[in-house]
Amino acid sequence: MRAAFILCALAAANARACGPDFPNAWLAEGSVSLLSAPEGYFAAEIAKLAPPDKDTGRANPNDALIIAANAAKRDGELTETGVLRLELAKRGCTPARIDALAAELEAARAAIFAKAWKTTPHFSDDMPAEFALYLKGAFAYWKDDFPVAREYWTQLLALPAGERRHYTVNATYMIGRTLNPDNREERVLYYLDDEKRAMLDSIKWLRQTREAAAAGFDDISFLAQASLGWEARAWFINGDHAKAIHLYLEQCKNGDDTRATESLRIVVRSLLESSGWGDNHTNEDGDTGAAERLQVLARDELSRRVVTLYLLARFGTNPFWDNGGAEKRIERQSRAWAAALESAGLRDVPDADRIAWLAYQAGFFDMAQKWAALAPGDSVPANWIRAKLALRAGDAAAGEQLLATVTSSPALIGEARPVAWAELGRVRMGRGEFAGALDAFMHGGHWEDSAYIAERVLTLDELKQFATPRCAQAAEANNRRFVSVAVERKEEDAQTLRDALRHLLARRLARAGRTDAAKEYFPETVRRNYEDYVSDVRAGFDNALSSDERAEAFWRAAKNIRENGMALLGTELAPDYFIWDGSFEWSRIADSRRTALRLENGPGAPTPDELERLENARPPEKRFHYRLRAAELGWWAASLMPNDSDKTAHILNTAGGWLKNRAPKEANRFYQALVIRCGNTSLGKQAAARNWFPEEKAETVVESAP
Repeated sequence: MRAAFILCALAAANARACGPDFPNAWLAEGSVSLLSAPEGYFAAEIAKLAPPDKDTGRANPNDALIIAANAAKRDGELTETGVLRLELAKRGCTPARIDALAAELEAARAAIFAKAWKTTPHFSDDMPAEFALYLKGAFAYWKDDFPVAREYWTQLLALPAGERRHYTVNATYMIGRTLNPDNREERVLYYLDDEKRAMLDSIKWLRQTREAAAAGFDDISFLAQASLGWEARAWFINGDHAKAIHLYLEQCKNGDDTRATESLRIVVRSLLESSGWGDNHTNEDGDTGAAERLQVLARDELSRRVVTLYLLARFGTNPFWDNGGAEKRIERQSRAWAAALESAGLRDVPDADRIAWLAYQAGFFDMAQKWAALAPGDSVPANWIRAKLALRAGDAAAGEQLLATVTSSPALIGEARPVAWAELGRVRMGRGEFAGALDAFMHGGHWEDSAYIAERVLTLDELKQFATPRCAQAAEANNRRFVSVAVERKEEDAQTLRDALRHLLARRLARAGRTDAAKEYFPETVRRNYEDYVSDVRAGFDNALSSDERAEAFWRAAKNIRENGMALLGTELAPDYFIWDGSFEWSRIADSRRTALRLENGPGAPTPDELERLENARPPEKRFHYRLRAAELGWWAASLMPNDSDKTAHILNTAGGWLKNRAPKEANRFYQALVIRCGNTSLGKQAAARNWFPEEKAETVVESAP
């Protein structure tokens, strides 16, 4: 199976004053974003290029012991003093002597931590030489006396191999570090020639570090792994980007992926800037040296792939405060790198799909077409670029087919997966394939887009036909959260969306008055409330019952719909926004497709059929409209009850109170009825005195039958 393809497709979020981090609403985006190149995720792509080795590369017969010791050291169970104690015990020292020598070592360490530079550490003659020499060198190092430190460590390395098992790796590594200072910013021009030469001198010591670790000398702190990064840095500072890239990739393979990946970013950024393609340069003068530097790396497979991946990971190179400057820089650099690739005379390379991707991003569509044709037929990035090229050429059918191929690939994982499904859904919407678009958005985990299609585009019968075979009966309707989309789609996430779609259908049927059909789709706990509501409303209209029974039924229905109205009748998007639990009024999709997007002539534009359906499926005008229904049911209950009754007054005051803040005009008739019909009750008198609804105390509420 080909390596999994991972992208990062993080669209710039629209600024909002407050609230949660709303997910992307893909159907609110125009055709420009649909035709843009996918966005890469640098760290994930580097991890595929240099996957960690199961074996770290140490040919050490005592690997298990070293790994255990390293774990113990990290947990604070084994320090340098602990290593010394083990060595002394192996040499047959008495416990008292072990304690005395351990105290000497701890005193030396304490002097270093305290920066007590006036006194050089003293060790007894029976202290193992490698411990004494290493600690004396460490004391000099932290005192910034690097020549003296190197002298002590060189003496350590002159000991017989059997007498320096613990600190050979440390000594070679630290000699290399003293020649490779890290107290400067990572900019080549800031280093003097002598400093650069010293860095080159450090390389032999850093390589000896790895050789010593491979030969079985202790490497409890994984310094062999770290030495790769420092050697890479030495080559980078001296202008050899290719060697630096190779070593940082080797560091990734050895498990130090986070630091190595960030270092690769620094190397590539420096390369592009030094070639005249930074923030303040455009290389308009045609620097042939810069072009040659790029072509050298273009011909080196690993370097070429790293530079390409860097440029594809646009989000990873754009600071959020950049205001577009980084995006323009990446565009210039992408064009320069694409030109270098084109001039390098490449043939039959394994990264043809990434080159096609880069060329498309740079706007070199003919080049993208050529390299996409050279890429394997099952390559996810190649098929994605082929789809973009087809859409750009106006062949939406071919674009849809290619995107379907992309989404069906098992190699599509990570953050690319929801993006690819969203693009397939957008193309299907542009072709009028509304049910297919809903299926794509559901697969991608995009609930807001799915809800728009289900609530505003599909007819009720179309939605019922779509949901019935796909969405099995759900037992609960709790824990609905769609603020973010899981990168790896889990079955429980998919089930949550299926449950939500079934519940949306139930509420839509209920709002349309198709009560019997609605019952089949409500979750079990909600269905009981809905059945009670329907039963009570029907009882309220049943003339065979007494007025008291009918009033009680209407009032039960009123309280039920007031308390549970969102779950029974609420819209998923506007105006109720069940998607956000009714807490936020936010969804750009309908307005965007009705206005700006309808003027487009691209694959992301709405069809006339969609716009007609959007107008025909208008939701209720009032936000929390079910409160109006609850109040109306209360009105009907009160109309069946006697005047000047405390119960009648309570119902009028309560039902009117449901409206008094959000819909005061509608609430006014309840206030007038309270004052006129129940003027002799306590609530009626309070209402008359306040000229509005009184606050009703809990102990005065009468809930007995009228």
